[in-house]
Amino acid sequence: MKNTLLVIIVIASIIVLGSCNGCNQSSKSIVIIGILFPMTGDAGEYGMKGRKAIELAVEQINNSGGVNGKNVEANFEDSKADPSTGVTAIQKMISVDKVSAVIGDIVSSVSIPAAVVAEKNKVVMIAPTSSAPALTNAGVFIYRVWPSDLLEGSSAGNFAKQKGFKKAVILHLNNDYGNEIAEIFKNNFESETQKVVGNEAYDAKAKNYRGMLTKIKSFNPDVIYIAGYYEDTGELLKEAKELGINVQFIGATAIEDNKFLELAGKNAEGIVYPLATGFDAQSQDTTTKQFVDAFKKKFNYEPGWVESHCYDAFMLIVNAMKKTGKTDGESIRQYLDSMGSYSGVTGAIKFDSNGDVTKPVIFKTVRNGKFLVLP
Repeated sequence: MKNTLLVIIVIASIIVLGSCNGCNQSSKSIVIIGILFPMTGDAGEYGMKGRKAIELAVEQINNSGGVNGKNVEANFEDSKADPSTGVTAIQKMISVDKVSAVIGDIVSSVSIPAAVVAEKNKVVMIAPTSSAPALTNAGVFIYRVWPSDLLEGSSAGNFAKQKGFKKAVILHLNNDYGNEIAEIFKNNFESETQKVVGNEAYDAKAKNYRGMLTKIKSFNPDVIYIAGYYEDTGELLKEAKELGINVQFIGATAIEDNKFLELAGKNAEGIVYPLATGFDAQSQDTTTKQFVDAFKKKFNYEPGWVESHCYDAFMLIVNAMKKTGKTDGESIRQYLDSMGSYSGVTGAIKFDSNGDVTKPVIFKTVRNGKFLVLP
C-alpha cells in the first residue's frame, strides 16, 4: 500500500512539474500583440483583409527567428465596428492577455474610445486606417499610419474649389469619419462664390438612398462629394445615375477596392478621389514589391490599402521590440518617437509629435473600369 502511494505521489509530481515547466516555457517563448479589428458586422470585410496581412506578418517574423528569439503571436479580437464592443475587447487584451501593444482599430469610431483605454494603461496603440482628427490628441501612446482626415478632406475640398465648381452637395456617412470629413471638405471648398448647397448624412445600412438623392437633385449641384466607404458609395452612384444625376462625383480614399468597381459598374466611371495613403501595389520599391508578391502567393489576390497599412502597423511594433530588446509599452513608445523614418510597404513612415503620419496626396479616377492616376 505504501509503495503504491509512493508511486502515485511520484507520478503526480512529475505531471505537475512537467506541466508547470511547460507553462513557464510557453509564457517566456511567446510575444503577444493585440489586434482589434471589425471581423463581423458592417466593416467585417475590412477587418478580414487586415487579418490576412497580420497572419502573413506573423508567419514571416517567426520564420526569420521571431522577436528576440521568441515567437510572435497575434491575439485577434472582433470589435464589430462597435465602440462599446471595442472598448470591452481592448480592456480584455490589456488586463487578461497582458499585451503592451495593440493594432487597431480599422474604423475611427472604435479607435477613439479604445485609445482612451490604451493611453490610461500605457499600452501602445497603432491605428492602421483610422483617420478621424480626434486621434491627433488622443495621447502619447497613440499612433496611426494613415493620414488624418484633415489631409484627405482638405485635399478634396481644394480640388473641387480649384476646378471652379460653384454648388456642391455633400453626402456622408453618419459616423465620426463621415461627419468630420464632410465638415473639413465644406470648410476648404466654400468661398464668396462657391457654396455647399446641401449636406446630407446617411446610414450605411440603408436599403436605398432614393429619397435623399431626389432631394439633393433639386438643389442642382455641379459637384457631389461622397464621404463614405466603397459599398455605400457604389450604391449611391448607381441610384444617382438612375435618377439622372450626371454631375462630377468626388469620393473618398476608401473606395479604392475592386468590390467598389463590381458594385458600381459603369456608374463608377469618372469619379475622382484623393489617395493619401502612399501605397501603390504596382510600385517597384523592393519592400513594397516583396510584400505584394508574398501576399499574392499566400492569398491569391493583390493587397490594397487595408492590408498594406495593417501590415506596416504590425511590423512597426515588431521593429520597435527588436531594436530595443524590450516589449513593454514605454520602451516601444520611446522608440517610435525617436526612430526617424521607417521604410514600410506604404512608403516612408515618420511620426510627428502627435503620433500622426503625413503622406503625399495624389488624385485618381476610374476609367474603363480601372483605378488610374488623374492626369
